[in-house]
Amino acid sequence: MTIDRRRTFVFGVLAALKATALVGMAEALSRGIVSVIDGDDRWQDAVTLGLVAALVRALVTWAAQSYATRAAIGAKEALRRELAGRMLAGTDVGTGSATAVATVGLDQLDNYYRTALPAVVTAATIPLLIGARILFADWVSALVVIITVPLVPLFMALVGMHTRDRADAASATLQRLSDHLVELARGLPVLVGLGRVDEQSEALRRVSDEHRATTMLTLRTAFLSSLVLEIISTISVAVVAVFVGLRLVNGDMPLAVGLVALILAPECYAPFRELGSAFHASQDGLSARRRARAIIDEPVPTDVRLAGTTLRMVGISVLYPDRVDAAVHGLDIIFDRGSVTSIEGPSGAGKSTVLGVLAGIVPASDGIVTGFDPESVAWAPQHPHTIAATVRDEIALYSDDPSAVSRIIEQLGLSAVAEDDPDRLSPGELRRVGVARALARVAGGAAVLLLDEPTAHLDPAHAMQVERAIAEIRGTVTIIFASHEEGMRRLADRRVLLGEQGGFRAVVEAELPTVEVPAMHETTYASSGILAELLAFLRPTAGRMLAAVALGTGASIFAVSLTALSGWLIVRASEQPPIMYLTVAIVGVRFFGLGRAALRYCERLVTHDAVLGSVTGLRGRLWSGLAAAGVGSRSVATGANALDHLVAAADRVRDLVPRVIMPASVAVTTAAAAIIATASLHQPAVPVVLGAIFLSLIVAPLLAATADRSAARGLADTQTAVVRQFSSMVGAASDLRANGIGDRMLARLSALDTAAGGHARRGAAALGLGNGVVVLACGAASIAMLAATAPAAAAGTLEPGIVAVLVLLPIALIEPLTGMVEAVQQWPALAGALAKVRLITKARNETAGTVSISQIDTLQLDALAVGWGDSANFGPITATATRGDWIVAEGPSGSGKSTLLATLMGFLAPASGTLSINGVDAATIDPASLRSRISWCPQEAHLFDSTIRGNLMLAREHTDRPTDAQMFEALQTAGLGALVDSLPLGLDTRTGSLGDRLSGGERQRLAVARMLLTRSDLVLLDEPTAHLDAANAERLMLNLRAALADRIVVLVSHHPDEKLPGDIPAKLGRPALERALA
Repeated sequence: MTIDRRRTFVFGVLAALKATALVGMAEALSRGIVSVIDGDDRWQDAVTLGLVAALVRALVTWAAQSYATRAAIGAKEALRRELAGRMLAGTDVGTGSATAVATVGLDQLDNYYRTALPAVVTAATIPLLIGARILFADWVSALVVIITVPLVPLFMALVGMHTRDRADAASATLQRLSDHLVELARGLPVLVGLGRVDEQSEALRRVSDEHRATTMLTLRTAFLSSLVLEIISTISVAVVAVFVGLRLVNGDMPLAVGLVALILAPECYAPFRELGSAFHASQDGLSARRRARAIIDEPVPTDVRLAGTTLRMVGISVLYPDRVDAAVHGLDIIFDRGSVTSIEGPSGAGKSTVLGVLAGIVPASDGIVTGFDPESVAWAPQHPHTIAATVRDEIALYSDDPSAVSRIIEQLGLSAVAEDDPDRLSPGELRRVGVARALARVAGGAAVLLLDEPTAHLDPAHAMQVERAIAEIRGTVTIIFASHEEGMRRLADRRVLLGEQGGFRAVVEAELPTVEVPAMHETTYASSGILAELLAFLRPTAGRMLAAVALGTGASIFAVSLTALSGWLIVRASEQPPIMYLTVAIVGVRFFGLGRAALRYCERLVTHDAVLGSVTGLRGRLWSGLAAAGVGSRSVATGANALDHLVAAADRVRDLVPRVIMPASVAVTTAAAAIIATASLHQPAVPVVLGAIFLSLIVAPLLAATADRSAARGLADTQTAVVRQFSSMVGAASDLRANGIGDRMLARLSALDTAAGGHARRGAAALGLGNGVVVLACGAASIAMLAATAPAAAAGTLEPGIVAVLVLLPIALIEPLTGMVEAVQQWPALAGALAKVRLITKARNETAGTVSISQIDTLQLDALAVGWGDSANFGPITATATRGDWIVAEGPSGSGKSTLLATLMGFLAPASGTLSINGVDAATIDPASLRSRISWCPQEAHLFDSTIRGNLMLAREHTDRPTDAQMFEALQTAGLGALVDSLPLGLDTRTGSLGDRLSGGERQRLAVARMLLTRSDLVLLDEPTAHLDAANAERLMLNLRAALADRIVVLVSHHPDEKLPGDIPAKLGRPALERALA
């Protein structure tokens, strides 16, 4: 995208005004210096010109930053919306990489649209106008400028082309890192349950270090180009100074003309340096734009659903990758309008595939579907993915009728969790939310309702609620479902068999609840310790950060010294001394010029290396914090939360620390050096410098902060919301697409982008105001310095060369002092990011046990009650188990079964009573030692986007990997032996993202096989037979009973037939709940 002509014209006018201001300031300072040296009062005439020039430059500074931001708004937002639309249409791009490109990546385009594009116009305008003024003053100096200026864009282009490929490589590494982080977070409960957290911490460090190394390689090249530009500019200005000095020594040039040439020459090169810096700073954004465009241009999968009067599947075939046999082949089905059709068959027969084709989320390799309007489909998947902040908002996203939403929430027993975050729901509660969304679509006019295992993970009472809600709409909508539950089968008036049916799970009669299950409350932590978190971030690379501050201060002082010494050299040369007296000064000019460039190059490298090293440590601490929550917080184990903390928040801290710490430190140290230097040269001039510094370091930042009105913090918060919304949208893309509400999600993203644009405009105006005050203060100080030095110069007590040094000193301070304005403005955003990561990284203040155990032989629960935070407790439970015993936890959804498992794993302390292992209080046992002897297979066991082998190998440490024979034995026990034998790639078959290349039952059994490969003594099974038909469920339980005969097992199940005589019951619940569900 390029800026239009009107905006180009505006940028050109602003650049011309800036050039005019620079010329005016140069004229005023040169005339004033000459007048002060000559001892007359003509310098007073230059004061007005100088003040006007300073004011104009200040106004242009404010206007340019404000207008550049306004012109940039809408550019990245349009691309983000287009990318979001493409992701909703279906793609194989990972959630992490897509979100990284669309959010963190495209946000980097701000550097391109706000700085690089305006800098192009500035580079085409200012050198031309200033060069013309130099030409009228001194054609020799103008000739030097004309010869050397073209070298700058030439080197920029050469280095830029070399940088592009490396920037793309760094962007690709960031995308891999993002995908890795999302996979880690999604699989956090599994990694915790298998004891593999520490190994993944090392993997995270390796990926982060790879990103750091790739980024630093790119930055070395990019910063090298800036070094080359600095050197070219410095040498060119030095050549101008030498020619001017030589002619002044020979008396061939007036001092005023020489000063004008000297002051203006650097301004001819400054726009190119700014352009080079802006261009290289925007490489990440440009790389993200290329990646986004590549994703957008990918072909969209063909939708085989066509309009028609008859609902029919004709010749539908679906073949998944790495499979020889089609999931379904040549399928022909006619669905009568208003009928209820049950798609039946054993696990893996293709039931979910058929529903996926009807929903438009599974591409068919052959055949068509007629009579389906994509906008009138309601879809409730096996694994619903949510977007909204509360359950009510999530359901409302699928409906335009608030009263219908409230009715459905009441109908499905979700009132108690209606205002809760969906990420904190149990799988059963989340399943009901998925059904509620589909019913809301039906209430809004959807004609076809598709349901995939709608009552899985539900206790009998809540399953009855779902069944009754579906029964109430029979005949008004076409219903097609897949289920292994007998209660759902009874609703069907037609059955479609996809293979030999393995039987339905028996119905357990239950009364509908008369009170709601109380919502679960998780412990949260107040925001505190921001400075402690900042110190923790800086501590691993404190030495490098201090070195960076020193290098930055050195570069700033060298730049100020270069300007001051050049002025002294020109004035001294005008006195026509022997050339040998100027040799040291000439060498000093070259030294400060080249030294500034070298120090700036080193400072940039050291700063970025330090923050990249620190962010690796921060990600490690964040991962440890998330892992510490373990199964104690469902909300942390989501892809959106992972990207929000491990990528977005961590990268925001990484980006903001050098923008806050470095400029502020350099501004303060440079200001101190300027005060000391001024005091040593001419004490009466100290108040002038102090005034400029006070206005620049105190007044300007306060004005900017006041005008900002927390815009920087608001922008950061909005960008965080965009990350979470986009990541959630990508994860829920199939749900949104199948229900035809993608446009609503795009509207939400657009609203967030609009809010971000408002914050950006306000922040840019505030930054421009602060920088304008600094420019005005320093410009006015240079003019005021004429009055401060005139008396001493007239009295002969102040050398002429020192007059030039003191007058030029304030304008040389503009660049370092403006850094303080942005530092103060960005501090609230940095503080917010630090507070966010602090919630995860800070210690939990818990006393860990120290007793080590090598095995678990007995488990004893003595009046054990469990609970979350301040919520009411579940229990009490009393039970004792030894090897070979099974404890069966009983109770409805929300009765504390998952809470019990979290307590057994040591993530929650008992609310009352005791938990003993081998006769020892579990509170005294080292948590790591305890968890190494426990394995947990959760309800929704995450499968990593890897192969069957890769998922199974997670069962043990890398030094104790299971053999192929052991993996096949575990798969055989779990009922997957025949399936793996039929796959061409066998164990190396990919499972897909979230295991989407396997059926629900196959995913569940693969997770069980993974658990069987562990060497644990205590096994926690949470609904292991969910998604299985009756025959496969019975077979799996028999195999598990045999395979786990020498271990202690805690089973959570809603199916009473899985409890055998001799099992130890553990009845959970609260008194009110038990009365309601009895």
